[in-house]
Order: sequence, then C-alpha cells, then structure tokens
Amino acid sequence: MFPKNTNLTYMEQLFFELIRVSIGQLDCLSRGPEPEEWQELSEMAHEQQMVGVCYRGVQALFEYGLRVPQDLVIDWMSEAEQIEERNDLMNQRCAKVQEMLGDRALLSSVLAGQGAAHDYAETLRTLRQPDGLDFYTNGSQEELIAFVKRSGQQEVRKDSQQVFLAMWDDTEVRLHYRIGMGKNPLRNRKIRQWFAKNRKALFVRDGEMTRPSATMNVVYMLVRLYWQFLYKGITLRELSDCFFALKRLAEKGGVSTINYKKVLGGFGILGFARGIIWVLQEVFGLEEGMQILEPSESQGSFILREVMAGKRNVLRLLLRYPVDLLFSFIP
Repeated sequence: MFPKNTNLTYMEQLFFELIRVSIGQLDCLSRGPEPEEWQELSEMAHEQQMVGVCYRGVQALFEYGLRVPQDLVIDWMSEAEQIEERNDLMNQRCAKVQEMLGDRALLSSVLAGQGAAHDYAETLRTLRQPDGLDFYTNGSQEELIAFVKRSGQQEVRKDSQQVFLAMWDDTEVRLHYRIGMGKNPLRNRKIRQWFAKNRKALFVRDGEMTRPSATMNVVYMLVRLYWQFLYKGITLRELSDCFFALKRLAEKGGVSTINYKKVLGGFGILGFARGIIWVLQEVFGLEEGMQILEPSESQGSFILREVMAGKRNVLRLLLRYPVDLLFSFIP
C-alpha cells in the first residue's frame, strides 16, 4: 500500500489504487468499495479518459472477490469493448495515413495517440482511450497542404505547426511540420532547434509503425504535456501515456542516455517536468529506476490538483506560469 497524500480526497486515493491495479503496479485495493463508491470510481474514470484501462483493473479485482455492481460492470464492459473496436479502426487509419505519406515520399512518425498506445502492456494497449491521429513529417507546410489537397480536400485548415487532414468525419488527423509550444517565440526557437538537430531519432521503425525513439518520445511527451496543460488541459490518460513511455525508456536502458535536466531546462520546462515525475510516482507508482529527473512535490501537487479538478483555472495557471499564459493572449 502506498502512503496517503493528505491533499487528496479519499476517493481520489482509491481511484489511484484502481489505476495501479489496472497497470499491474498493485495487486488489490486497500478495501472493497461500496456500490455508490464504484459508481463514483466509474465517473472518475470517464472524466480522466481511463475507462478502458480501469476496466482491466476491475477484471483483476474479481480474483480478490471485489465485484462491481452488475448493472455498472455490464456498462463498463460494453464501453471497454467499444474502445477496443475503436482502437482497431484507429490503427488501420494510422497505417493508411503513413502509407499515403510514404507514397508521396514524405517521412512520417506517429506521435502521441496510437504511438503512445504502442508503449502500453499488451493487455492494455487496445484499452487506451483513443482520440485523433498525430504525425510528425519531414514536409514543409506547402508540401503538406498540397498532399491534403491531393486527397480531395478543398479547404485546408492549418496553423503555425500543423496541417489538418479531414479524411474521416469522426477522426481529426494532424500533420505536424514543426514541433513547438504555444506562442512563446523564445521557447519555440530552442525547442525547434533541438528537435531539428536530433531529427533522425524522430523516425525510428518499430514493427509496422514509424515513431520517435524511446528517448525522443519522452522529451516530446513532456513538451506536449506542458503545452496541453497550459492551453487545453490534460487528463490522467495523457499522464498514463508518459508513464508507459518512461517504462519503455527504462527497459531500453535509456534513462541516462541524455542529460534530461539540461535539455528540459534549456526549454524552460524543467520545473514542470519534475512535477510530472512526482505525479507519475504518486498516481501510477513510477519507480525510481524509471525517473529521469528528481520529483518535485510542490510542482507536482499543483499539476495533480488541476488535473483532478477537470477544468482549467486560468487565473491559477497565470499566477504559476505567467510568461507563457500571457503569450497565449496574443492573436
């Protein structure tokens, strides 16, 4: 049993136990939830986009006699099956887009999403809740716009980092030609220079998929997490992605491959990254051998509080990260 954090509610602690059971970091809950508590745990799983992963924990707890009320477990199982079907479809679409880009002599690398799911244990891979598809390419904005138009799309949506491919009504496809973060030009220049210098590591063949190397993937995820945390908000699903990315990194012996403190400090996100390590330790049971940085409880407790709140508090974020938030108001 892991130590209780007095800054969290009892149900949040119980939910974190369920997550740990689900990912194999804990055998059983500290006690069997009451029926109304199971309902609350299910609601938290929905809010944090962890329905499928937590269902694996529900299955594991059957062995210990901890059973979810029948009506709820039937609904939970049905949703988990739908997630598995959706993942199968998304994997097919992911492969299709990579094939299309390759036919146009464009390199592509699967980021986040289906790429992140690839790091999960086999028993969990199809239960990660999918969303859109993200690819980093070696094409320019102009080349990607031309590619999108050749697919039959007349109106092309784009921004300073990506071009959107509208092949399917229910799936957003984002083709990135830059890796950056928000609108802070100083941070973006440093980030883009580093990724450009290490571009080869963005395109590594992994089975049937091309995606970033284990080291590159962790750096990219932390940059992406910072950007999403400030401007969109994140859930425990994104943090789960980071946990499994670090696990992959540790298994490949890459925890000390580069000086993460220097790299992330150069990007200006070292404090945030140390906070993420603390959250992963607190929620998912991130082991010391998987930690690329020293955890920061002060940063991490702030991040976790915002994540569990379920919505962005712009004022609190502005007080904690004033420079980047102010840049976000620039048209």
